[in-house]
Amino acid sequence: MTTIRPRPTPSPGLGGRVATLIVRHPHYPNYNTLVKLPAFDEGDTIDYNVVLIICGIIADNSWSTGWFARSKDGSNACPQGVPLTTDSDVFYFVRDRTYKYPVCISWHHWRLPMTVAGLPSIFSSVLIDPPPPSLRNGGYMEDLKSRDQSCRVSGIIDFCEQAHLVPAGEREWWDSNIGESSDLEIESALNGMLLRADLHRSFDTGTWIPMVREGGRLVVYVVRTADVSNQFAALWHNMEMQKLVGVDRRCLFARVAWAVLSLHHEFLAIRRLANDNLLVRMKDGELKEMAPEVFKQFSRSRSRNPSPTKRPRLQGLEEEGGVVITAELDFGDGAGDDFGDVVGNDVWGSKEQLLYDVDDEPVLHLRGRKRFRTPAPSDNTSTPTTTSRTKKKRIRPPTAMRQDSLPRVLAL
Repeated sequence: MTTIRPRPTPSPGLGGRVATLIVRHPHYPNYNTLVKLPAFDEGDTIDYNVVLIICGIIADNSWSTGWFARSKDGSNACPQGVPLTTDSDVFYFVRDRTYKYPVCISWHHWRLPMTVAGLPSIFSSVLIDPPPPSLRNGGYMEDLKSRDQSCRVSGIIDFCEQAHLVPAGEREWWDSNIGESSDLEIESALNGMLLRADLHRSFDTGTWIPMVREGGRLVVYVVRTADVSNQFAALWHNMEMQKLVGVDRRCLFARVAWAVLSLHHEFLAIRRLANDNLLVRMKDGELKEMAPEVFKQFSRSRSRNPSPTKRPRLQGLEEEGGVVITAELDFGDGAGDDFGDVVGNDVWGSKEQLLYDVDDEPVLHLRGRKRFRTPAPSDNTSTPTTTSRTKKKRIRPPTAMRQDSLPRVLAL
């Protein structure tokens, strides 16, 4: 008699509101929330080095000299390497307390370090085996199936797709960052890995990034929750990835930056309400100050940017006294691989409803009936959360695949 296996019971996910770490820029009096990150690590914490790399990418590649403090004057510095809790906001500093660092306004303005040695040390030293000798020059995207054989996250063999690290639509960025220092092509297998279809889609919406954790292990790290439920984080966050072979480290880190440089759109949009200019690093390396009027474009762009794979491009800049006062914002074509515009919940879609959080910044309300919150009187008010005891971080091992368990895993 055929044995019927019980139906799978995947994790229901995390209940309630996910704790959020708010990181602020200390050199602006208000509207200074640089980035907000979901805290899925144990004890409602986020790894110190993960936040350091994320903020370092946004703040002019400053991860080697950046540090955090709980006070705006930098007097209450956070211990290096100790996970950051969400019980109060943190301020990101670069070099010393007085240095007013610039921010990178978009992916198209961000510059990839010229060499592997210029990457954060955990990425420059991550263990990745060279491509097999049978693949000349590392192979091309169509060679990913024979090279990787299975999804580089789940280990599943079926329903896998070719996933670009630097998206296929970013050829202009590629030519000015990687093409000028190497003969590598954007369709090279060194710029890709095999992913199961659902993980590929969440990868292309910036839901998760490949992050190097302790011991040099590469894990799935969830940084964005607009397009997935908390169940996704319960299933995949901090899950160790399968072994990578024939992947270029600079391409791997570029993918991290591509996802990160969509996380501070709220910061740019709310700067339209500020009374001071924002210091930014331009594409050519020049420093510019941008007036609040420029960022009205970012606020208006919400209804025109239907997909998180479309990134803003500043053009038609007009300056007055050395300060950029107007600019045109263009989103061009989606940069995703195959499904840039068919995201489950469009981040900037027409169904979004704008509401204000406790620090007077716009956040997205994508589900349920419309709600309104009263803006707080000060942007520097910290979001109160329950203090949790910090537990030792745990990285889950890679998913072990067995042929007899394949249908059950696919159901997850």
